[in-house]
Amino acid sequence: MNKAIYFSVLRNHFPDTDNALLDELENNCRLLVIDKGETIIKYQAHTKMLFYIVSGSFLRNIVTSRGEVKTVMFHTESFNEFFKSYDTIYFHNKTDYEVKANEKSVLLAFDFDFFFDIIKKDTALLLFYTAKTESLFANLDLFHNFQLGLTSEEYLQWLHENHRFLFHRFPAQHIASFMGITPVWLSKLKAKFVS
Repeated sequence: MNKAIYFSVLRNHFPDTDNALLDELENNCRLLVIDKGETIIKYQAHTKMLFYIVSGSFLRNIVTSRGEVKTVMFHTESFNEFFKSYDTIYFHNKTDYEVKANEKSVLLAFDFDFFFDIIKKDTALLLFYTAKTESLFANLDLFHNFQLGLTSEEYLQWLHENHRFLFHRFPAQHIASFMGITPVWLSKLKAKFVS
């Protein structure tokens, strides 16, 4: 596979900037092809990699004290497309969740420290990455706030109105897990209004 072709997807999203910096990022990233169900960030791992989704989708899951796997966030090439092990990078801990491929996916993988050192050299790149990070945190906050503040039916309606793609990209069992309800209850709620 030609890494340059896939890196060009990311390059096209970056603001106009010094091509030498982007070339350096390209030269120091890895292209990964991940099969459906494959874990890219393992539970209790200690990884300092930053991932960019070129194509595909991923589930962020926690493992409860009872060993249950619960979905806590979704990632696609157009929604939360950058992800990393926040526990490791920001708190220097092993991760308390896993990130798993929802479908066959293509990623670019960067050493986070290297990536951040490069983007700090260019204000436009730094602002771009900061905006992407802020967008992720805003999504996490909004999803959490509405989940706590709405009934299951209201929350499902909010998800459907604002993030309809989730219902086309991710299995119902993961959406139910994310909402904290059973797949049967989700099916009953969806029957009321989701086409």
